[in-house]
Amino acid sequence: MNVSASVSGAATPRSKIDALSRDDLIRFVKKQIDKLKTAKCENEKLKVELAEMRKDFTKFEEKLHVEQEKNNEKEEEIQQLNEVVDGDAESNKRSDKSNDSDRTAVCNIQLQNELASVKDLLRKQTEKCDEKKSVENVITLEMADFEKTVDRLQKELKSVNLEKFSLRSDLEATMKEINNIREEKTLLKKKAELALHEKERKDLTEQLQKQVSVQNNEREQLITVIGVNEKKIEDLEALNASLNRQLMSLGSQRGSLQRQFDDLSKEYSTFRMRALYVLEQKKNDDDEYAKGEIEILEETIRQQKKTIDNLTNSHHMLQGELDSSSGHVRTLSAEISDLQRQLNIAIESHKRELSEQRREFELRLLSETNLNNKLLAQIDANSVSHNQEKENLLTTARQEREGLEEEIECLKRALDEEVKRRTEMEKIQIAMTAENVAVQLQKSSTDILPFSTSLNRASKENAVAADKNAKNDDNEEKCEEKSLEEVIYGESEELIITDIWNQSDNSITRQDVIRMITRQVRLLEHARELLNESEAMNARLIEQTKLLKDEIRRMERDRERENHLANTEYLKDIIMKFIAPEKVTDERGHLIPVLTTMLKLNNDEVNLLSQVAEEIL
Repeated sequence: MNVSASVSGAATPRSKIDALSRDDLIRFVKKQIDKLKTAKCENEKLKVELAEMRKDFTKFEEKLHVEQEKNNEKEEEIQQLNEVVDGDAESNKRSDKSNDSDRTAVCNIQLQNELASVKDLLRKQTEKCDEKKSVENVITLEMADFEKTVDRLQKELKSVNLEKFSLRSDLEATMKEINNIREEKTLLKKKAELALHEKERKDLTEQLQKQVSVQNNEREQLITVIGVNEKKIEDLEALNASLNRQLMSLGSQRGSLQRQFDDLSKEYSTFRMRALYVLEQKKNDDDEYAKGEIEILEETIRQQKKTIDNLTNSHHMLQGELDSSSGHVRTLSAEISDLQRQLNIAIESHKRELSEQRREFELRLLSETNLNNKLLAQIDANSVSHNQEKENLLTTARQEREGLEEEIECLKRALDEEVKRRTEMEKIQIAMTAENVAVQLQKSSTDILPFSTSLNRASKENAVAADKNAKNDDNEEKCEEKSLEEVIYGESEELIITDIWNQSDNSITRQDVIRMITRQVRLLEHARELLNESEAMNARLIEQTKLLKDEIRRMERDRERENHLANTEYLKDIIMKFIAPEKVTDERGHLIPVLTTMLKLNNDEVNLLSQVAEEIL
């Protein structure tokens, strides 16, 4: 009965509790907890008082039992004294008849004195019995008051227990709702985390795509720059070879010219000697012919000197060109070695960054797989828990339905028994009233009349006091303030049943039973509504699990795509494009930002790449 009442109490105010905000709900729960604590303290105090009153009650019962035993003994003594007095009276009569007048007078006087003393004793004993009876009446009244207070305290304790059960059910319902809110909050947090992970994944994919595109562009630019540099190196090597060949040819020409110069100088010396010899031999020849030949010889000498000067000038020019070409070749070889070294450094740094990125992607993949496994485990646990809750709700609803059906059958049987009992009690009351009338007519003794009247008076006073106390208790119970749970959830079923059983025989009607049956039917409807709500919640949770599984599969596919994008082949293609000759104008300039993002180059390295691209161009 308590479980069904608590379930009905928890089911009826669902809309009102749902209408409350979270702070109001927490305050309400705190108030209920405080009330429950105070009720527990009051229950403990009432239990202590009830134990003390029960101890006093047992003591008073023992005293009452002792007094009743004493009264019974004294009544037996009074009956024995009455029998003795009657025997003495009869013996006096007999002695009056048999004995003489003097003797009879003396005996009568003695008997009268004895009777007077016996009467005094009997009067004193009757007064003591009356006092004891009054004390017993007071004790009975006190015991009746004590029993009423005990009944009232038991009712209050029942009401407090009912309030405690209702508060406990409310607390359980609120805790369940708080747990549901927490579960929904965790689900929302997980959804938000999944959305954030999805956004981060999309951002990372976009950044990766951008970095990959930039690195591709930079690789193409590097490939083109390297191709141009290789072409320049080849051209420079060819130029160096041609210059070397020219140098060799110039050296050979110089040697030939030197030989010619030596030959001419020898010829000149020989010619001069011959001329001098001829002049010496032909001093006497014509001066004109000699002068003409001398002029011709001087002209030839001048021409030979000019040719010698031209050859020396050309030799000096060729020597300067050779020095400049060798310096240019040295600078080009230094630049080529620098470029080779820079390219090796860039490739090594790129390899290191690629390894770091690979480790980061592997760690991120492991974390994502662990998170997915945790989410799958949580989803499975939630589904298992929800299925268990559904099964528990179904079993509790079936049990409550069976219990309610049994209670309805019990109430029907109790109604039939109550009707039978009422008829039997009416018959017994009629018989008892007839017997009481006959007994009162038979009791006509003068000694018993005062006692009976006092007893009747005491019983009437007890009845009047009981009626007053009952009225006061009813008024107090009517005046008691109803709690918030009773206003929200309605009266408990156990209170109604106890009120019906505590009512008089004439006040139990079929309407009360019908009201109880309708309440039980209403409880069944609430249980059915709870079962429907649990089924709907289970269906919604199944849909949410399906959505979460689809989301997890989609995340795994996206992760596979990310791993596919993280392949280093793309970077290799960008580097090869950068090294290869340009197919489009300013292709290496477009590849430089891709390489900077993929390789995480600093400003100096970016400037160096741009300089290399410009030099290749």
